[in-house]
Amino acid sequence: MAAKTISHCEGKGSLSHNNRKFQAKNVDSSRTADNVSFVEIPIKQAYEECFGSAVERYNAKQKRSDRKIKNGYFQYAFDRKPCDTVVTAADKRKSFYEDIVQIGTKGDTGVGSSDAEIAKRA
Repeated sequence: MAAKTISHCEGKGSLSHNNRKFQAKNVDSSRTADNVSFVEIPIKQAYEECFGSAVERYNAKQKRSDRKIKNGYFQYAFDRKPCDTVVTAADKRKSFYEDIVQIGTKGDTGVGSSDAEIAKRA
């Protein structure tokens, strides 16, 4: 593999876009078979996996039922049901963050190049 550049940025975040639930006008549909999804789980399930046991421990310590988290941590933190768009809390926390990492460029690591599979594994 030749020397590559790596770029990283924080994206705006849209689960419906990331999970390819819709196709934008500028997308070449013949190339969508090359898309790779590393993790694709509903946000409610992700919150349960990340915070479920912490919520159980928190609720077990509460003596007053009005202090217990009843509808899951997402709804407790953002005061709405889980959704596929970024929700921002009053204290500026976001419901999820999107990090985009690119290895190489389409010219030196694009689909079909010898380095594409190495970059994908990385």
